[in-house]
Amino acid sequence: MSKPLPLPPRATPRPVWNTYHGTRVRDDYQWLEKDDARDVRKWVAGQNRYSRAWLDALPDRSKVARRLTGLLHKGFVFYGPPRFAGGRLFALRWDTRVGRAQLVVYDSPGKLERSRVLLDPAEWDTKGAAAAIDRFAPSWDGRYLAVCASLGGTESGDLRFYDARNGRPIPDVIPAVAKAGAGTDFAWTPDSRGIYYTRHPRKGEVAAEDLDFYQRVYFHPLGTPESEDKLVIGEKFPRIAETKIRTLPNRDTCVLSVAHGDGGTFEFWVGSVAGSWRQVASPRDQVVQAVPSPDGYLYLLSRKGAPRGKVLRVPLDQGKVSAATTVLKEGEWVVEYLVPTPDHLFVREEMGGIERLRAISLRTHKSTQAKIPRVAGVPWVVPVEGNEVLFAANTYLAPPEVFRWDPSRGAARPTPLSSRPLTDLSRFEVVQEWATSKDGTRVPLTIVRPRDLRRNGEHPVHLAGYGGYGISSLPGYVVWDIPWLESGGIVVVAHIRGGGEYGDRWHREGMLTKKQNVFDDFIAVAEHLVKRGYTSPEKLAIEGGSNGGLLMGAVLTQRPDLFRAVAAHVGIFDSLRSELETNGQYNITEFGTVQDRKQFRALYAYSPYHRVVPGTRYPAVLLAAGDNDPRVAPYQSRKMAAQLQSGNASEEPVLLRTSGNSGHNMTRVNDIVELMADAQAFLMDRVGLSYRANGPAPSRRKK
Repeated sequence: MSKPLPLPPRATPRPVWNTYHGTRVRDDYQWLEKDDARDVRKWVAGQNRYSRAWLDALPDRSKVARRLTGLLHKGFVFYGPPRFAGGRLFALRWDTRVGRAQLVVYDSPGKLERSRVLLDPAEWDTKGAAAAIDRFAPSWDGRYLAVCASLGGTESGDLRFYDARNGRPIPDVIPAVAKAGAGTDFAWTPDSRGIYYTRHPRKGEVAAEDLDFYQRVYFHPLGTPESEDKLVIGEKFPRIAETKIRTLPNRDTCVLSVAHGDGGTFEFWVGSVAGSWRQVASPRDQVVQAVPSPDGYLYLLSRKGAPRGKVLRVPLDQGKVSAATTVLKEGEWVVEYLVPTPDHLFVREEMGGIERLRAISLRTHKSTQAKIPRVAGVPWVVPVEGNEVLFAANTYLAPPEVFRWDPSRGAARPTPLSSRPLTDLSRFEVVQEWATSKDGTRVPLTIVRPRDLRRNGEHPVHLAGYGGYGISSLPGYVVWDIPWLESGGIVVVAHIRGGGEYGDRWHREGMLTKKQNVFDDFIAVAEHLVKRGYTSPEKLAIEGGSNGGLLMGAVLTQRPDLFRAVAAHVGIFDSLRSELETNGQYNITEFGTVQDRKQFRALYAYSPYHRVVPGTRYPAVLLAAGDNDPRVAPYQSRKMAAQLQSGNASEEPVLLRTSGNSGHNMTRVNDIVELMADAQAFLMDRVGLSYRANGPAPSRRKK
């Protein structure tokens, strides 16, 4: 810093005592939980002013922002999973030159050079609020579109309908189908005359405290009043239920996946509006995916007795999991996702943070593997026509590619949907190493580094991790990392427990009372990087969001000596009170509950907010939150900032950056650039990394 900056506004402790199983826990900043309280808003505004002054004074902040903006203005295009209907392909397309995701249509999956914009969220913005399409579904004949959109990152909205030929609205509207926690889902009947959808209860249907729970499935015939919609199933579903819906274009059958919270427990049902409903699998069957197929079967991905996954098959019209036959036995690779076509079963598999895609012939049982880079991720696979699929492949050093593949016709072919490189990263390489965790577990880490690197312990390292919900940290082209790499830094991803890198067991070893394994794994990766001569604690910066934000809070409080700088986005920090929020109750199956004595002890032992020790020298910390976050309450970051600012004995800053127009995620490219320019410039500055597009500059010594 070239000049001293003022201190952040002080949060006055107002002690409150909460008792859990005979343990009294002090909470000095519970008053910061009140979003709309005048003193809270005043304190947040002061924190934002302080953080803004600090971040704007960073010597390279403007350079990083310009570099990111320049890269994205070249046109970085990527897609969410497309949908094929009525001979056309519909997709959410993010084009960084446009600055937001638009719903586009390609008139033929064989001609992907040209598209038309059907819906642009910018048309729905209210006073500059960030509008986003959260979910969409074309009718099977391609005539209609069902769309759920939201403003300001709330992820809450109505279900609206449009003419898929021109994007004009249709009068039908189903209000408030999406809420925090379970969200919403919907799928059309094969005749395209009606739609299944999920919603939560309305006032008067349940007690007030249950309005965000007891999600059920309804049916809406297009062109009829919403008040006449029929409840088709859900009255016996649990209070915590997240339901996904699948239908087929040629069969009046609906398949439901009902998740019991976010911990990986499911039940599955098959039925229709006119017929009865049959439970195909219960939670004890450990089925995690059920996919209807054009050949009249239901393909099941089961973890029972197979933590890496096995594939079962049962007749769609009459079968249950007890009568299923095995199509694919458990193997070395983890089975993650299934896509059946008339003659093939496409299987996405993973091993330690790397994915592959195979096609298995349902006639000959021959397996063919798609030819993609060895270190890659496959974020989505979508059936198109016949036995053909589109799939995306991500790598660390190149933008996503989209391929078209019919195994009976040869190798996968790139399509015009693939994005062009934004810059030349050929001087970097990707390698994988393994760290040894506290209990002896081998933990993989992926390192993106210069090819001519010499391990001298002096390289600035950006280390990221997640470790939760069975979600793996997979290869991806992260534009925000480019300035770091260009300036001579190293980027590392830790594939820690809690994720799905090695299957169900890897996940379960990092959830509930075993959550500490996640933090031990990450600390082991950091220590490995130091021991191997990549970096030193003074050069080590870490970053994570959401569950990864919890990870950041835990490791910075458990090992403040190991890191120089931390960026934590929308993190969970008070682990004892997070379940009081709606979405926090959906997370109980992943994290546990204070109502259970054993789980409370585990939560209290690592809860970052409660592990801040006054007088400790903590690293530099940037906490980022969104005012409209429906998944992690923004007060989590407020309380953590207050606790750290009060207890920190070092001269390193603790910054709180709160966005008033975002939620758990940001939906506009400009907003994302501003946030990531702040975060990257902050981390770079703290580890002494000067921005230099053509290579490393001399390190700056920090005082």
